[in-house]
Amino acid sequence: MNEMIKTIYILHLDGIALLSVTPEKTTSEEQGSFMDLFGGFSSAINTLLVELGHKELKSITVEDGVLVYSSQDPVLFVVHATDQKYEQFAKLLVKQVEHEFQKFYTDKLENEEFFVNCDNFTPFEPKIRELYDSLSKLQKDFPEILEFLPSFIPLSRLYEVLNLGLDIIDGYPDDTIKLVRQLNKYFDDDTGIEEVVAQTLGRYSGYRIAKSRFKNKFVLDSEKVLELLNEISVAKLDTKHEIFDVLLCPICRGKTSEKPMCQFFSGFIEGAFDNPSISVEETSCRALGDKICRFKLMRI
Repeated sequence: MNEMIKTIYILHLDGIALLSVTPEKTTSEEQGSFMDLFGGFSSAINTLLVELGHKELKSITVEDGVLVYSSQDPVLFVVHATDQKYEQFAKLLVKQVEHEFQKFYTDKLENEEFFVNCDNFTPFEPKIRELYDSLSKLQKDFPEILEFLPSFIPLSRLYEVLNLGLDIIDGYPDDTIKLVRQLNKYFDDDTGIEEVVAQTLGRYSGYRIAKSRFKNKFVLDSEKVLELLNEISVAKLDTKHEIFDVLLCPICRGKTSEKPMCQFFSGFIEGAFDNPSISVEETSCRALGDKICRFKLMRI
């Protein structure tokens, strides 16, 4: 571990400190005292968030960095990043820890007595270090892509997403759609994940391809984005209403759905613009029985 992450904590939602993993060695007395204090503080934060109706992955800025945390009843997971620039890394890490913890103790989490003895959680420490090391290597090899990866996908799937994303970029435009349609091979059993992954891959692909094609000039106009779309499909642009129509959509061809399913194109358009004030919504889809797939630019 290095200066990116100060400590990883696992706590019971009642404030009981279960486990901490830190790069710096501390005495058991120092560790226990601080964990008890932090446990109560984190429990209070989680209670506040639940009362406010926010139960998703959250972060809070503190004096010496950022706390990123996520809860999966009855456990709270916290990663203390040393700087705000490491927040995305911390988000990925905390969700990996949460996912693996649920698997590791799958038969124990409903037994309240199991949480009384903190020694029960010591065997999980090597797994945390393994996850940290794997993500650190991923960041070292592909630092840019961390900003695009969905935080909730297990690490093994992250590598699949990464490899598929790089293949899409390298194979653009000839192999793009063929590769995108392979997504359901990886995620057909995970309801909702495929949609998020498709949009994520689209965003990263659009970002990288536009950056390469237009020589890092990221104040792109809609005509340039249309140019990229027409290399992988047949599209037109309504400049006045900021709408992209994909007339022959290769993603949903031959498919039916109860909701729009061309998230790759939504993400691709967002990534090409690379503008945080722009999001894209698919407002009609051939899979729904509509005549075209339509993508509307939404500006904050």
